[in-house]
Amino acid sequence: MESTPLRGPGDAAPPLDCPSGLRQPVAASVSPPRYFVPHAASPVESVPCDASEVVHVVDAFRLEPAYLGESEWFVCTDVVGQLQLIPGSERARLPASVQAQLAHHEVAAGRPPRRLAATELFFFSPELVEHPADADGFNDPVYLYGTLTGPWPGNAVTRVNGQLTVTRGDILAGFAHGAQDAFHYVKDAESRDVPRAYHALLPGDRADQLAQGRGLVLTYPAVPAELQAHHAANGAQVASVLYAVLAQLQEDARTHQGPQALIALELPVASRAMAIADLELRGYEVKGDIATPRPTKGGLVGKLAGWLQDEAVRVPREAPPQEFLELARRVLPLLPGWPTETERTLRAHVLAGTLSPGTPVTRTTVPRAPTPPAAIPPRLPTPPVRSSDWMQDFIGAHGKPGGAKPRLTNLQPKPAPRPAAPAPQAAKAASDASWQADFGPAPAAPARPAPKQQEKAPAPPGKKPDWMSDFDD
Repeated sequence: MESTPLRGPGDAAPPLDCPSGLRQPVAASVSPPRYFVPHAASPVESVPCDASEVVHVVDAFRLEPAYLGESEWFVCTDVVGQLQLIPGSERARLPASVQAQLAHHEVAAGRPPRRLAATELFFFSPELVEHPADADGFNDPVYLYGTLTGPWPGNAVTRVNGQLTVTRGDILAGFAHGAQDAFHYVKDAESRDVPRAYHALLPGDRADQLAQGRGLVLTYPAVPAELQAHHAANGAQVASVLYAVLAQLQEDARTHQGPQALIALELPVASRAMAIADLELRGYEVKGDIATPRPTKGGLVGKLAGWLQDEAVRVPREAPPQEFLELARRVLPLLPGWPTETERTLRAHVLAGTLSPGTPVTRTTVPRAPTPPAAIPPRLPTPPVRSSDWMQDFIGAHGKPGGAKPRLTNLQPKPAPRPAAPAPQAAKAASDASWQADFGPAPAAPARPAPKQQEKAPAPPGKKPDWMSDFDD
């Protein structure tokens, strides 16, 4: 990877082929972590903190030392998937559906939330991961493109698009260590595995700054907003990232003839459908678990192409996120020089949860009006798709003419095409009753009233009232 020398006051301007989004640094009032580069053409937005506007919870932790007497914090997403940090004192203002997610997670996890000893936290939501193809080392850099929010705590929390640079080992270790504190959701009919929201604590600065509790970046792979119907589980996105990192490490191990344990590793895929599509693009014909080269045309050219093409290969099996997390734990000790000083310093800030968070700092509270009971919010319309053209500025700056193309892991796949619109009368009938779906199955039509002489007898002792059956659904 070629480096660009710094330009002095009297030096010439950059060439015209320099990506326009990277010519000037972004003018931000708050300094981001050292290893995060904001995109100059993207606006810097202020981040609201409104507990009533969030849709899902993706994480819960306690911050030490307590900031202004507040210990517990919730990382949530809004309707467009952006991250917001909500203090525990605002729990009563969260929508009822979000409070239900928190209650389920706390009961399902069976352990108190972890503690983070930090004076400054950033929150990152990556949408695309670039794995350079021309890197020389083994634990090579990886570029994550997404939205950074922070620093928190503070009074000037902002949000900006940009690039975070970490290593392969940082990604494997971040998700492997954070898996035990993943957020649990209720399993629904659409989920094959128990849905969870995973996170990774990544280094945004050097070890000396991390030791002071600064530059810590909590990372949550972004989930397309149209897929956040019941929860914001990101297991599929995490599995895709881990698979890409492990595949690159295995490829380098084969090139350098070691470590042998990594070469012999049986690596599954995060999506078997995507693996089959890739084999078909490479000229294979897939039948069951075996992919064979397609028949080539006759003649000398066709015969040469058939000889040069790979033989039949077996389609890899698909594995759940938990298996990729276990593979990450097994591979980490194989990395040369692992764990690094940065890794040891970073993990020292994650502490086990305790039942008593400690005595909070006393602060003066301002009385406010009583909070009305939270209601289940109506379903919100699908948000518009945000453009990701700004990422090409970074990807283009990393490449060089004639060089190998990097491998990209897209965490925001294109949504499936929408079905045809229903007839006008059917659409009107569906819209009139659509609000009822927010509360569960639509109630059956009321029965005709019985004659007065056949009044309903009172429920016998020991039988639960009818209203309790609403919670059994």
